[in-house]
Amino acid sequence: MVLFAPMSFSFLSSANARPVALLTGAAGGIGTCLTSRLVAAGYHVLALSRKGDTPAQAHVSALACDLTHPAQSEAIFTALKADGVSIRVLVHCAGVITPQRMGACDTAYVSTQLAVNLEAPIFLTMQALALMPRGGRIVFVNSMAALVPLEGSSIYTASKFGLRGFALSLAQDVRSRGISVSSVFPGAVDTPMLHREMENGGSVLNFVTPPATADDIAQIVEKLIKRPRLEVFCPSADGVLAQFMLMMPRVWRLILPILLKKGLKGKKKYLDKKSKCGF
Repeated sequence: MVLFAPMSFSFLSSANARPVALLTGAAGGIGTCLTSRLVAAGYHVLALSRKGDTPAQAHVSALACDLTHPAQSEAIFTALKADGVSIRVLVHCAGVITPQRMGACDTAYVSTQLAVNLEAPIFLTMQALALMPRGGRIVFVNSMAALVPLEGSSIYTASKFGLRGFALSLAQDVRSRGISVSSVFPGAVDTPMLHREMENGGSVLNFVTPPATADDIAQIVEKLIKRPRLEVFCPSADGVLAQFMLMMPRVWRLILPILLKKGLKGKKKYLDKKSKCGF
């Protein structure tokens, strides 16, 4: 059932209610897998997506919430506060990328990427902290683009660099409250978002290593909720290389041609595999 204002979450405030996990991007590839995992782990999931079209299942409340309109998320948190609901887990999974080169950018796409990828996680975290008890968990599904500058996707890259900085600072702000903050940094993930990105000229660096599955990332998030870590990179080897190159941009410029060549080969292999599978 999709919930619209006026909303009531009184059914979540009873003593026998499941702990609540709030998830953005719940209708996406990773979000759908994670919703099922959270329900199996004993949570009631408040599943936010732009159209509120998260697949129906028990212990899930699908909420229509356009993250580019802060008033919509504010209405949800106002209702949660009025009904005395605690948020045990907050997962920022929503993300959007529109590859465009600087000098040819559509300002609407610039605003949308910054709003969804950076501003919304900040605003939602601010609101959720007022409802989060000691022991709460906050997880950001970031991107390897938070470490690796992507040619043709400068706005997306900027939003992810910013999100990493926010998460690291937030972890220090809430440590005394017993709230953990974690971030996972996937490379490419085999989801519709990746397909749309590549159709619009996305970077071949997505294919330097084979794309992870959506459930691979959902499983990492589930583990971080149980046993928090500040940052996790997927694949881990790419994270080590990316952090090294981030410290030494000159090395990045030298190694980039090699990575682009490897990415082109990986993309061809990926497309060939999809073609054989009928995609």
